[in-house]
Amino acid sequence: MAKLKFIKRIENAPDVYSFIFEKPQDFNWLAGQFIQITFPHDNQDDRGIKRFFSISSAPFEKIVMVTSRIEIKSSSSFKKAFYDIKPDTLVECTEPRGKLVVTRQDKKIILIAGGIGITPIRSIILDLDYNNRLQNTDLIYSNRDDALPFKNDFEVKKEKNSTFNIYYFVNPERICEETIDKIYSTFPDCLAFISGPPGLVKSVEDLFILKGLPKENIRTDYFPGY
Repeated sequence: MAKLKFIKRIENAPDVYSFIFEKPQDFNWLAGQFIQITFPHDNQDDRGIKRFFSISSAPFEKIVMVTSRIEIKSSSSFKKAFYDIKPDTLVECTEPRGKLVVTRQDKKIILIAGGIGITPIRSIILDLDYNNRLQNTDLIYSNRDDALPFKNDFEVKKEKNSTFNIYYFVNPERICEETIDKIYSTFPDCLAFISGPPGLVKSVEDLFILKGLPKENIRTDYFPGY
């Protein structure tokens, strides 16, 4: 277990907040990985005191940032308490883990995010850009409204990288075979990284397999409970 010291909270979009912690000297992760945070609090509900969070900061940023959708009135006791966390509070977390990481770039990379599933994707995009490896990468980003968390971060990277393409899908637009066909006249031989609510992740994975992409070329990260 590691201990993280809380620094500050920032708002990324309505009801979407990032929590920034100091990075311990011996705490390291790969872009796209997640941790489990333990946060004891008063009046806890039956969902308990632990939550999984993707690390939304890239390793080079030298902070540990996690991001969550928190609708105060309807949120769990954990989220309500976490929203009010005070500076210098220490929280315990597990060592980073997870397989939503880019380990090869011999093919085109397609990053697909739904809603708050954008958090590990942000880390991946910033890490690729920092290491001059964002070429031949597409982001397909679906959200329930046009208040897209981290949109400005991605637009800045797009200006620097001519082969980094972004496709936004805002409700009622959906990622489906028809919309994918509009992006790709021929579906590319690629590596796909899909992150978001279970229904979206499963439907996009099935669609890409239908398009001929081998299952071993797909990595997924499911975000239950949103």
